[in-house]
Amino acid sequence: MTGQAGVDSPARAAAPATWATRVGWRRLPEAVRATLPLWCASRLGIVLLSLAAARVTVQTRLADVPSFTDLWDRWDVGLFTKVARWGYVSPHYNDHTEVDFPFFPLAIRVVQLFVRDWIIAGQIVVFLAGAVAVAALWRLAADDAAARGTAGNPRFAVLALIFAPYAVFLFAGYSEAMFLAFATTAWLAASRDRWWLAGLLAAGAAGTRITGIPLWCGLAVQYVVARRAAGLPVFARPALALALPPLPILGFLWYLHGRTGHWNAYTAAMREGWNRWTDWPWDGWRTTWDYAFPGPDGSTTFTWFWRAELAAVVLGFVVTILHLRARRWGEAAFVGAATLMMSATNYYASGVRTMLVAFPVYLLLARAAARWRWVAPAYLWLCGPIMAAFVVAFTQGQWVD
Repeated sequence: MTGQAGVDSPARAAAPATWATRVGWRRLPEAVRATLPLWCASRLGIVLLSLAAARVTVQTRLADVPSFTDLWDRWDVGLFTKVARWGYVSPHYNDHTEVDFPFFPLAIRVVQLFVRDWIIAGQIVVFLAGAVAVAALWRLAADDAAARGTAGNPRFAVLALIFAPYAVFLFAGYSEAMFLAFATTAWLAASRDRWWLAGLLAAGAAGTRITGIPLWCGLAVQYVVARRAAGLPVFARPALALALPPLPILGFLWYLHGRTGHWNAYTAAMREGWNRWTDWPWDGWRTTWDYAFPGPDGSTTFTWFWRAELAAVVLGFVVTILHLRARRWGEAAFVGAATLMMSATNYYASGVRTMLVAFPVYLLLARAAARWRWVAPAYLWLCGPIMAAFVVAFTQGQWVD
């Protein structure tokens, strides 16, 4: 029968293909279709915001307004670019870039072969990695809701990441987006009991940022919990996959030893370049508190930066406790280990970017938004303007983190 369900009519068969059909849009995974337009729109918004801010805030001739690449060539972007161009311990520069893990600069170097501009190459890597990260985050949130038997709000998990106060580092040429792509896909693979894939992806995260060590801890705990829940032995062949994440770190230390002759090249660079070393968390808290609240005669230049670092550590501990109460042991191990790592130094720094890539935070927010309708609008109205302000500050050369 013509027009019967399941049978194409002649008119339908002759209908012209839509744009979505031509590009195979419907063949893409659901998570990609749900997040890619949102991710692209948010990136376009940041481009327009940065360009508009440059023309509004810079009082000069239009010909002297900074270019797009000048706006985004700030702070550590230059350090990653130097590593991508010349490698570590190079005569071309004096910065202690040994503290930057190698996978992100390597990705920049590969992409630069095709686009030539180093800043744009880094942003392309960040864009692609971010697209993967938001799709994986959406899938994790959707699976989490399905496991709890609720409708869930996976879209808000993605929005919470995009509108996070420090989400500027998911557009600039920093390593956070690439780490987040590896971390979320590793966790997704682990949730499907694909431990060798999870271990390989976690190795990618460990080769991108030092936060890969807490991720490894979280995956190890998640493995034990999953195996015991399934009634399977913990000591089995899949456990060998957990040996993969440390390999890039060990390889990087071995490489630095070959370049410098020292096994402690990473910690030495941290001490010499940034005056940082391992210390008790309470000592780091005391020092950072003094910077954050210097009194009426103190400098206000970095006051809010230090206060944000204190808040990041507090947030990390709160999120860890909430996950422990919910018996989400793997997520608690990841966030808890990351919080301990960023607080066990002589002063706190880069903690806000550590929490930016702590994806269990966004899954927690999605669960809260599904339970309380006010959470999503309150978060977006509060964090959205802060994120926009930090985009302007970053592109104008003001210290953000």
